[in-house]
Amino acid sequence: MEGKKLIVIPIAIYLVWILATYLLEGRINLLQKPDTLGRFTYIVIANIAIGTVIAIWLLKPSISSGFLTIRQLGFQPPKRIIIAVIIAGIIGFLLFIAQRPVSVDPIVIVNIFFQTLPTSIAEVVICWAAIGTTFESVARNRGRIISIILGATLATILFGIYHFAHSPPFNEPEMVLFLMYPGVLTSLVYFIGRDIYSTIIFHNFQALFGVMMGVNVASFTQPIYPILILAGIAMLALAILDLILIRKKGPGSAAFSKPQK
Repeated sequence: MEGKKLIVIPIAIYLVWILATYLLEGRINLLQKPDTLGRFTYIVIANIAIGTVIAIWLLKPSISSGFLTIRQLGFQPPKRIIIAVIIAGIIGFLLFIAQRPVSVDPIVIVNIFFQTLPTSIAEVVICWAAIGTTFESVARNRGRIISIILGATLATILFGIYHFAHSPPFNEPEMVLFLMYPGVLTSLVYFIGRDIYSTIIFHNFQALFGVMMGVNVASFTQPIYPILILAGIAMLALAILDLILIRKKGPGSAAFSKPQK
């Protein structure tokens, strides 16, 4: 497959993901309702199935052809992942605390952090790993800096636009523009660090602050096990795809190879 044809894949993933988000969340203002089954359905279908599993699965042709590489997508060696996640976690947490959140109760933080995690995984996978790196590769012949700027810019803008599919207040124009600011920070972490796991953790700490402002904190003061289980499933899905699909040796997908020109 030619490089230009491979652009269709991430764009299609993005559009389907937005449609699923709107139908399962934004259309019914799900975030404003105590609908446990609705939230479960939204997370599993829109964020885990489409935003993570299918999104990564459909990137396989781009990896196999050498259009995208494992390292470019942010799948690094285990030791580097651990170090990057620790650093991103510390920085993300400090930025979270610096914004003076509504609550610093550890249980509240853990509950809301894991509630937003499946969504953050899908956002990073689609906007940065799929869209960002694809357009970075498209512009590769224009030089490394320009190609990275293009990928980061599109990832940030599309991340903001995607929020129009959400419930109020996240679908309001002012909020969409405001959310591009954390998108810029996520772009810096992703394209400089090139580690998808640490990017997800950092990105999720940014989401934590905003979501905490819009929920009833009192309802998160006790451990909410379904939230923890769904977050675990989302992370496990990403890790399994990493092991059996992304890192699986095959033509054009040697681990940590340099992008082909």
